[in-house]
Amino acid sequence: MIELNKREKRMLLILAVFFGILFVYFVIISPLLSWHERRSREYETNIANLNALDKIYEQYREAHDKIDRYNAQLNNEKGITSLIEENAQSLDILKNKVYTRDRPTVVQGKYKKISSDVKFEGIDIVSLLNFIYKMENSGMMVHISYLRINQTIKGRNTYDATITFNSITSQ
Repeated sequence: MIELNKREKRMLLILAVFFGILFVYFVIISPLLSWHERRSREYETNIANLNALDKIYEQYREAHDKIDRYNAQLNNEKGITSLIEENAQSLDILKNKVYTRDRPTVVQGKYKKISSDVKFEGIDIVSLLNFIYKMENSGMMVHISYLRINQTIKGRNTYDATITFNSITSQ
């Protein structure tokens, strides 16, 4: 057997400790660190995926709410003529209304497009604009397809107006 002196024994001991530390580092510590980093990256990607899904769900909810609002407007029992009468009454221009005509135009599937003509004579422009504003912001699906404003002979600040409203209702 080889005789080792004290100095060589210390060197072998230091070398064994060094290899032991390397063994512990590469077998225990390094896998734990890589596992922790991998879990951190997976966590971040999972959070990013959850945020993306949350945004998609929010868009879905907005679209669903919009569809529900449109369906509620389509199923509104109040007709466009009654809405015209109601808004004209609230603005005190009902006395200036000459006529209101409803004519169903297009039936497509379960929806029906209705056009209503209304004519006002001797109305001031502010009341007419307020009436148009109230009609378009009434909560019904109303669209102005024709608007004609003429100045009357009766006075300088009065006008004649012919308006055609289009609306969609369910049958």
